Parts: sequence; C-alpha cells; structure tokens
Amino acid sequence: MAGDNMITRIARSPALSTARRALGLGKYYVFISLVTGLGVLFFIIPACVNPGTGALPLLAIPFTVSPMVMLVTPIAILFVYDKNNGVLEYLLSLGMTQRDIYLRYLNASLIVAFAYLAAFFALNAGYLYALFGAAHLQELLTVFSIGFAISVSTVMFVITLMMEFSSLQKPRAGANQPLAITLGLVGVAPGYFIPFAFPFSTAIAVEILQAAIIAAVALVLMALSGRLIQREKFLP
Repeated sequence: MAGDNMITRIARSPALSTARRALGLGKYYVFISLVTGLGVLFFIIPACVNPGTGALPLLAIPFTVSPMVMLVTPIAILFVYDKNNGVLEYLLSLGMTQRDIYLRYLNASLIVAFAYLAAFFALNAGYLYALFGAAHLQELLTVFSIGFAISVSTVMFVITLMMEFSSLQKPRAGANQPLAITLGLVGVAPGYFIPFAFPFSTAIAVEILQAAIIAAVALVLMALSGRLIQREKFLP
C-alpha cells in the first residue's frame, strides 16, 4: 500500500530527511527565524567595531538563540504529527527503542541548528570583513563561539522538553511548545543583562558559565529520556 511504503521510507530515513520533512511543514517558522537572524546581523556588526560599547556585542548571543528556537520548533511539531499518525508506533514495531526514536528527532534539530549557525557566522564574518577587513574578526569569533554553545544547548533542552511533554500528553495537537520554549528562553534571559552588568572579559566568563549550565541540564534530560518517556507513550 502507498501509506505503508511512505511509513517505511520514513522509518529508514536519516536525521537529515527528518529535518527536511519538518522544515517543509513549518515554512512560516523558517521565514520568521531567517528574518530575525538578518536583524541580528545588522546589530552585531556595529557593536563589534565600536570600542566604547564594552560587553554590548555579547547581546548578540541571546538574540541569536530566539530564531534558533523558532527554526527547530517544526521538528517538535513533526514529532507530534508522527506520533498521532502511528509512525512512532511503527518504529517501535521495528525494534527501535524510545531513545532511538528520540535521538532521530534530536539529531534532526542539531543538523538544522548547525546549518543555521554556520550560515549565520559566514554571513556576519563576510559582511564584517567586507567593511573593515580582518580588524574585528576576533571579537566576532569570540561572540559567535559562546553563542554557538548556548544556542545548541538551548535547542537540545527545548526539543527534549517538547518531546517529553508530548509523550506525556493525551491531546493530539501540540507538544506543549509554549511551555518548553518559555523554559528554554528563561535559561537564555540572563544574557540580556550580563553585558550591562560586567566588563567585557568578566561578561565572557559569565556567559561561558551560563552555557555550561544549560548544556548540563540538557544532557541530564537526555540521559533521563528513557525513563521519562515510557514505551506506551509513543503510541497514538
């Protein structure tokens, strides 16, 4: 049957195919995240080249996370869609574990995150270099490195929560995205105040600590996913 063939292809598809399916379902999220990312581009460059801004360039970090979270939200929506249409049940019947299924969607989220961040850094670096040469690339690299760590950690945290919330819910519509996104952005919120509270060198250390805390919480949730998500919760 055509439906069976489609589900079989889905079951065999790698994380990249899962990411493509999700982005196809969430074109609105993709558009908004890209527009927001371009807005950050025109914010970070003046901050990086103005020596009087202190730690202000670090504001680009929390502003980078917001479009990232929006960009990966369709993957959580796809998880709910696949659950409600019996795809996850089919994957279980093939012998996959809850963790195998969970990692499929998480890996898809990380692929999207890495692709976005790579494009974001290349665009910023190219624009900065075209305007000022290599003079300020070090500042950009510092800001981007911390932003990369926080963005990826937050994506892991939010996607994990969305899927775990979804697996504990009976309603067919949604993975409790608002609550998961809110909790994820709460972890990022200090980034809006750190640049104003500390000089640049101290602010960098605080931001690195923030990234480590978010990553630790995300890794704990990943480790506990097998216990938090029981097998029967993957059924429609």
